Amino acid sequence: MSELIAFVFRDQYRAPEVLNELRRRDWPWVKDLDDAVVITLDQERRARVQLTIDPGRSEARGWARFWSSLLTRTLLFSLTEVMVGAAESLLSTNRLAPLSAEPIAETEEASWWRESLQHSENFPRDLGALMVPKGSALFILLRAETYPVVLKQLRNYGDTIIHTSVSSEQDDKLRAMFAIS
Repeated sequence: MSELIAFVFRDQYRAPEVLNELRRRDWPWVKDLDDAVVITLDQERRARVQLTIDPGRSEARGWARFWSSLLTRTLLFSLTEVMVGAAESLLSTNRLAPLSAEPIAETEEASWWRESLQHSENFPRDLGALMVPKGSALFILLRAETYPVVLKQLRNYGDTIIHTSVSSEQDDKLRAMFAIS
């Protein structure tokens, strides 16, 4: 079973700093940070998304769509499709093309989030309340079996952690979407 973790900070620069600090650790679960995403908000609540994509990985586009769907669903940022467009442009041409903010039909990833969060109405509510102007958040889909240990390790880095469990059925769907072994 996976755990969706949102590590929310009151400082817009803290989440990227913590992500970099965590990547330097020698903990068994750090590999899950390869697919993490950071969102920062400025004073006017304009979002900046930081997603590290390895163009050599076949599932890179999928992860961009995956996180974009979460941000749209939980934080109601309707322009996060731009994130997907940027990833697809980068992966297909190695150059960023002009992006469109036209709405798209529900993707497989959006459907996954809708189903995963249907029993956790507190997660989107709490996340929306905690994301303040000049704040930031680190999102991790933790696939480690020992998430209580991970949560304890994360608490050493400050601020607020909210999380929700992802059912085994949803885990299986995720693995099928990205062909994760």
